[in-house]
Amino acid sequence: MILFILALNCFIWPTNALNLNYYGIESRIQDDLTVSNIITLTFEPKIQDFEYSLKYNILKLKVESDNSPVECETKAADTTIISCKFLTPRPSEETNVKISFETTDIIKNSNDYFEFSNFVSMDADTKRFFNIIYLPQAASLTTEVSNESFSPRNGKTLSDGRHIMVYWDRENVETGEDLYFSVTYRTVSNNMVSIYGVGAMVLIAVIIIASLGMYYVRSVRRQDSVKVVMPLLKHDEKTVVDILRKNDDSVNQKVIVRESDFSKAKVSRIIADLKEREVVDVESMGRTNKITLKIKKWTKEDNKKQ
Repeated sequence: MILFILALNCFIWPTNALNLNYYGIESRIQDDLTVSNIITLTFEPKIQDFEYSLKYNILKLKVESDNSPVECETKAADTTIISCKFLTPRPSEETNVKISFETTDIIKNSNDYFEFSNFVSMDADTKRFFNIIYLPQAASLTTEVSNESFSPRNGKTLSDGRHIMVYWDRENVETGEDLYFSVTYRTVSNNMVSIYGVGAMVLIAVIIIASLGMYYVRSVRRQDSVKVVMPLLKHDEKTVVDILRKNDDSVNQKVIVRESDFSKAKVSRIIADLKEREVVDVESMGRTNKITLKIKKWTKEDNKKQ
């Protein structure tokens, strides 16, 4: 009986032992229908290896860990399996892993709209699950009632002035739960043609109206964008953002190096990543750079809440 129980534990260990403190998915839809994904996993202490499975093919895989080198390989059949192993013993603290890749398999193109769809199979108990989808610039949802354009309907929307974003935020998601997410949208040109037909003047008028609407959303809801973006940042990235916020949103890169106590190379890598994700702007100033925070500075009350 003892041997049987031990043998059974060997089979169920990967499911029961692998727990996540945080599971985040950030998907950015490009104009060519390529989707750039960043998966952020925060493991409980002492995890030595893990697998991540996807139901589609991927390109340009990159895996990073905040406190240990990690080695990964992929196997592709009906699904894509990313198998990873940490190269050093795990410390007695949580581990953040960022998995980046692209795919062209999750956007369907109909006559007058596009559909993003993604299936997520939960292979671990997760304390917090967060999923955000960035539509292409100036794209719009297909229905006037926004939550009729996406599933599950309990998602929320916001905008940073350039992109409409749809996101879901859940707590205590259990192993074995299957999550399906979809968003239908139109691009600006596609939307105009389907509604107005032809006419350059009509197109210009719609662009002006859309721009004014985006400006309004940007000015009213920018702080909501900050609260959504911040949980997706790693600890070192948050440190850099905090330094910018303390210095009126704009500062010389040398100041970030001095106040963060990071190396010049590390600060350069962090800023390059933040720039790619449209969190900061970088302006060359001779032998250094001026770094400007693109998201609105939080108030003191927001900092207390955070």
